[in-house]
Formats: sequence, structure tokens, C-alpha cells
Amino acid sequence: MKASINAREVTYQIEGESGQAEDKVLLADSIDLTRGNSWSGAGYMVVEFLPAPEQQQLQAGLEALVREALAAVGLPVAADFPVADYHKLIGDDQQRHLAVVNLTKEYTMERLPVPAALLEARVSELCGHRVQAYNPWDQMRLFHLRLVRPGRSDNNPLHRDVWLPDYDDCLNIYMPVTGSTADSSLSLVPGSHWWPENRVERTQNGAVYNGVTYTVPAVKHTVEPLQLIRPNPGPSEVLLFSPYLLHGGAVNLNADATRLSLEMRFWSV
Repeated sequence: MKASINAREVTYQIEGESGQAEDKVLLADSIDLTRGNSWSGAGYMVVEFLPAPEQQQLQAGLEALVREALAAVGLPVAADFPVADYHKLIGDDQQRHLAVVNLTKEYTMERLPVPAALLEARVSELCGHRVQAYNPWDQMRLFHLRLVRPGRSDNNPLHRDVWLPDYDDCLNIYMPVTGSTADSSLSLVPGSHWWPENRVERTQNGAVYNGVTYTVPAVKHTVEPLQLIRPNPGPSEVLLFSPYLLHGGAVNLNADATRLSLEMRFWSV
């Protein structure tokens, strides 16, 4: 499947059995936490996030978690090891990379370097709805780190989060930590949170994307060309976006920097 990201052509190889798609807009029967905002039509917004001291504390603490994970898989690193150089340390050792991913993909909120209440208050302010980082479907409070090496298939395929269980009715954030640039940051299709399901062909369950197996279903084909953008939040900013948007496929085109980002979800209180 071909698409463009910021007008730059990319090709995705997606394998998996296709599912039956309905002429149905999933968001129409769900809670839309972008509702009432100027960015509701696009489904996303980039804005300043936490005050500088808290933002820097959060980013530094998340980098430290990656260093901790590297040590846990047998690669002790210095306290000042730049996580943007992660790919230089791991190289093409996919087994060790997946071991790190297994440690960093999901943390309980106690490991967040700043109080979760700070993020909850700010996201509530930004979206105009009182929210918390608590999933009512599975009663979990989690955050996620994403490591995407340059030139590797470490990023998720293009998808909607709500194609997985327990991600309905929420709002996502993407916060850059290191290595997030106009060539590597999260990509999405503006306005696609209101697309009916039958506008795209997707896999029924998980997918094999560029030879890597993922649990999330993936877009296989669209009638019209897929035009993604990278909103590219800066170091002091955050990207808020609807989980009903098509997003992912964020190939890291950096020449020499791994991308590390924080991902969290928020639901109405």
C-alpha cells in the first residue's frame, strides 16, 4: 500500500486477512472528547504542555526509564547516555530490541516521573472536558513509551486505536521526548475520525507490517490516496488527538536518531 507523509511517498507492506467493513462512523456512537473545540474537525491539536520545569523533569525521567530497560537486558549505559543513540547500541539485534520494548511499552502510573494529576489537569483544560488517565473498560492507569529506530519497522501500522478493545471514548496524547522531528514524529490523517469504516480496507485482527507482527489491525487499502501529515510537536509541546483518527505508519526517516515518545490516554471522569 502506498501513502504520502507530508507529501513524501512511503510504501507499507501489510499482510493479514481482510475484515468486513460497515457503512458506519464509529465516533457517532461514542464519546467525542474533541467536541466543542476549534480543532474538533481535524481531530488533533498541537499546543504547549506543562510548565518548563515539570516538562523537563518528565522528559528526563522517561529517558531514565529507557536506560533502566537497557541495563535490564544486559546493556548497562551511563546516566547521561543519549537515548536518541539507542539504535547505535541495539543495532539490528531484534531480539534484544523486543526485550526492551517489552519493558517500556507499558508502565503503571507510579513510574511516571511527575504526578499524573498534572497531566490530567492540563489535558482537561485543553480539551474542555474533565478527564483522567484511568481506563474504565479495564480499570487500568497506564502510560506507554514508544521507541522507533531510524530505518526500521518499529512503528505501528496505520490504524485506529478503537479497532482494539478497551480504547473507546478517550483522547490520546503524543509527547516528544527525544528524536522526534518533522521526519520521525507521529503521522495521522486529519479528519479521518469521521470516516465511515467502509472507506478503508483493513485486516480483521492483527497484521504483519513490513515483516513484523502487530496485534493492532492495519489499513490495507484505500480507494483514494492516503495523505498523512506529521503535526510534529516541539520539545515543550504535546499532540492531542482522537483515537478514532487513522494514525501510525510513522516511519522514522531521521538519518541518525531514535525517536522516543510518551503516549497516554484519557477518559471522562
